[in-house]
Amino acid sequence: MSASGHGLLTVLTLAAAMLAACARGPAPYDTEALAAFHAEREAILLADDGWFTVSGLHFLREGENTVGSAPDNDIVLDYPDVPARVGVVTMTGSDVAIRAAAGSTLRLNGARADAGPLRLADGGRPADVVAYGDVTFFLHYSGPRLALRVRDQNAPLRTEFSGLTWFPANPGVSTVGLFTPAAGTPVVQAPNILGDLEPFEVAGTVTFTLADREHTMEAWRSGDGFWFVFRDLTSEDLTYPAARFLYTKAPDADGQVVMDFNYARNPPCAYNPWTTCPLPPASNRLAVRIEAGELRYHPES
Repeated sequence: MSASGHGLLTVLTLAAAMLAACARGPAPYDTEALAAFHAEREAILLADDGWFTVSGLHFLREGENTVGSAPDNDIVLDYPDVPARVGVVTMTGSDVAIRAAAGSTLRLNGARADAGPLRLADGGRPADVVAYGDVTFFLHYSGPRLALRVRDQNAPLRTEFSGLTWFPANPGVSTVGLFTPAAGTPVVQAPNILGDLEPFEVAGTVTFTLADREHTMEAWRSGDGFWFVFRDLTSEDLTYPAARFLYTKAPDADGQVVMDFNYARNPPCAYNPWTTCPLPPASNRLAVRIEAGELRYHPES
């Protein structure tokens, strides 16, 4: 066969492959991966350290704060395993310490103690934990304010969990955006639902098309990927009013970011009044309906 004949055969082969692809249509949406994500979400929320075990948030005042189950304490922890007088938590600036009440002993970091510091480790996780049975409490920041966050392994939010609900899979809200990096490593102070300002590192912006409109959202860094705190018009009736979260992988070599809103999830404060969540920046308040991802949580009464 001549060279021209080989060339014609190659062209015809490619054309046939393209026609076959068109006949097959687009690749089916991966609903199995989405279902696995839904199951993983529930497992994470219900875990021992999940958001459904958070059962209290008590802000500290400067100086001494009495703690215990008795109603005359400054911080009342009304749980069966918590003694009437746990002790006193003293806040001096950003330094916080606890000492046991007279005749009592603390269960601090798994050991009996009379006193000790309450500290946060790198990343804001608790370094020191006080435990009584299934109830623990530890230091927590909301913006600049220090508080005691409480966990209860038998919290009603956990024991009465009624399941999450989601929109049906919607391939039309999976799109690809173009990343524009921020200059330097800017940090924004974003308000949370309690009005406290919290710092977040801005990676840049991602521009994408959805519902026949172009949108540009601010991307915050989250590990090796991006975190988008956003709101769309479904917040008026079907999704959590304050915001939803979308996490994505980092951009590829061409700056492309896959934005699949089927994976949009509720923030912790959508279920739990003792959590704090950031509100979306102005650029992430989208004037379109994105009927995909997680719906409002309606626990059974």
